[in-house]
Formats: sequence, C-alpha cells, structure tokens
Amino acid sequence: MTNRAYTKPACFFLTMLFIFFATITSASNIIEGWSAYYKGDHHRAHSIWSKEAAEGHAESQFALGALYTEGGVIPQDFSLAAKWFKKAAEQNVPDAQFNLAILYSQGLGIEQDLAAAAHWYQEAAKHNMAEAQNNLGVIYFSGQGVAKDMDKAFSFFQEAALNGNPQAQTTLGTMYMDGLGMKKDYYSAFEWFDKAATQNFAEAQYNLGVMYKEGLAVLKNRKSAIKWFLKASKQGHAGADQGLNQLLEEESTARSHTYNNPQRRRLG
Repeated sequence: MTNRAYTKPACFFLTMLFIFFATITSASNIIEGWSAYYKGDHHRAHSIWSKEAAEGHAESQFALGALYTEGGVIPQDFSLAAKWFKKAAEQNVPDAQFNLAILYSQGLGIEQDLAAAAHWYQEAAKHNMAEAQNNLGVIYFSGQGVAKDMDKAFSFFQEAALNGNPQAQTTLGTMYMDGLGMKKDYYSAFEWFDKAATQNFAEAQYNLGVMYKEGLAVLKNRKSAIKWFLKASKQGHAGADQGLNQLLEEESTARSHTYNNPQRRRLG
C-alpha cells in the first residue's frame, strides 16, 4: 500500500496578524502600513514598517520580514527576512518564530541550522500553533536537528491533528495504518484520514480510497473508493489517478461481461 508523506513540512506562515500593540501611535502606524499594503502601495508599507521595526515594534518587524519573504514590488530578500523575523521572534511573535524556523531548516538567508529550526518550532508550538506542532512531529520523526523520537513525533502530530491540521491528521492516520511506533489500528487510521479528507487534503482522500478499495476498517465499496480517488486525482495526486483508472477499468470490464451474457441480461 502506498500512503505516504511523513516528512513534508508546513510552508511559510505569511498571514500577517495584529497582536498586542505597545502604543496607540505604533498601532495607528502599523494599520496605516496595512492599508497601504492592501491598496498595493508596498513601497509606502515598507517605509512605514521599516521605521516602526527599527524602533523595536515586533508587529512591524514581522510584517517587514513577511514582505521580504513574499517578494514582488519589494524584491525578495531572505537575509533581511531572517533578520526581521528573528527580532520579532525574540519578542515572542509566534508567526515570526515559525517562519524563522523554516529559514533555518532550509538555509534561506541564514546558515542552515536544524537545531535552531527545532528550537524556534518549539517556541511557536508553545502558542498552540498547529503548523509548528506538525513540523515538530516531522523533525522528531526523521531526527532533523534533534534525536529521533517516535513518541515525541506522535505526540506533536496528535496535538496538531487535534488542532485541525490536515497534514498532521493524515500523517497520524498513516502511522496507525502502518503501525509506526504503535500497533496497527485501521479504525483510528480511517478516522484521521476522514477528518483530513473533509478538508480537501488530497493524500487523505487517496488513503480513504485505498481503505474502501481494500476493505480496511470498512466494507469494500468500489463506488466510495472511486469517489475519494476522483477527489484526490483532481488535485493532481498520481497514486489516486492510478487507483481511479484501475477501478474504472474493472467497472468497464464488469459491465461488459454482464452485457455479453444473454442469461444475465434476461434475468436483469
């Protein structure tokens, strides 16, 4: 059975959130920066946030880092993004901590340091950020910057899954399916795949298709397998596309046998 993707980390968290504002003045300036940003005036936003960031305002430091990560009107510059994310991360901004961890893990704009990445994921996870919890599961699963620890991996995947992260839900389902660090439990696997599949997560949809096709935790159901394979296939999932084609060929063959059997036709 092919139902994998344990080590795909969540990507940059670039949603820029307003958190605690130190002063009314800085709040007003940051809001003015957002107004300029959403109107497409990134130069104006950059000017406002640069001034605020230099004065130590964490919200603007994060926003500036995100602007440099995004690129476009303001050229992409991961070195400057890392600089400002780090300043905001040290002021306990969880999104900055998460993004800084990604930069460290990939060596973007900063020297690759897997231990530092693990540290900042840990800090972001303290804020109950599901994406950080999922990535911590990944690094403990694979031993990236930390000692490999399946119990901790499972624990972080579970936290992220309970917080609604579909990637963690799918990985948790796969761990139950394959018996990684635990006894195989097809019913728990099905439960987690179902939660992620309803969020339109292709890997989970594919895995549900496999379970319906093979009769794991549920009765074999070709129509349900086709349904989930089709959903995943529409998102470009190669395994689902292959499974779908196989089932459709079987359907076509079954119909052909029925049509070519006169006795079956008369009884129909």
